[in-house]
Amino acid sequence: MNRKQGGRRFFAAFLIVSGILLFSNTVSAHNYSNDWNFGVVMPSVIGLCCFAYSAVLLFAKGPIIKNKGLRITFIVVFIICILFFIVVETLIIIDPYTHGKQQAGRVDTVIVLGCGIWPDGRPTLALKMRLDKAIEYYEENPHVNIVVTGGQGPNEPYPEALAMEEYLISRNIPKDKIITEDKSTSTRENFEFSRRVMNLPDDKTEKIVFVTNDFHVLRARILARRFGFEAYAIPAPTPRVIMLNSYLREFFAFVKSMAVDY
Repeated sequence: MNRKQGGRRFFAAFLIVSGILLFSNTVSAHNYSNDWNFGVVMPSVIGLCCFAYSAVLLFAKGPIIKNKGLRITFIVVFIICILFFIVVETLIIIDPYTHGKQQAGRVDTVIVLGCGIWPDGRPTLALKMRLDKAIEYYEENPHVNIVVTGGQGPNEPYPEALAMEEYLISRNIPKDKIITEDKSTSTRENFEFSRRVMNLPDDKTEKIVFVTNDFHVLRARILARRFGFEAYAIPAPTPRVIMLNSYLREFFAFVKSMAVDY
């Protein structure tokens, strides 16, 4: 076996191991969320690609794409896509550190973005982390109002905002400090509909802080600005079991939002 064949076999083995780990991630994320959404399935799709390419490396003879010009074009496009992915993911990762509550100063409103409740009405771990961050901020700034925003999704017994309100009240947040927005089904609508329940004039720019998980901060902040908010983030941690899924999904959600969510 020559060095080139050895390199192909080593890389094929790496891809097979990566595919197994990616499939395992999908299983773990599904067990956490009991859902087959895009973020849950995406690692398995990448895993299938890893398995397919490893098979080609092990059994194909010569270059996979025979035409040299087409092969070069494919490589260039692939490298550009990878670089774009890296740039976007880097922005997603660093944004919570550059647009946090420290830069906000005094605000009068905290908006907590919904992200799912269990069929029995309990907040998911990701949502609980958001609500706990909002409670921490309220305890330091008891003058603020808290807007909870989120409608009713599939397999949810009622709107997320109602579960969020109930959770906050159970943690001693006064009911008259909570404003409920229970119609939104997307990040764009979270901010669009929150303006309505806050009774803000269309031409007024309102300074706020919002609470969401760290992977979601960049997109949420940009959408908040599109709907008339000067927005600063309180990032909540992302549950470890869905971290990979969340960051992968957010790349595609970010590209989609920047193109169509106006």
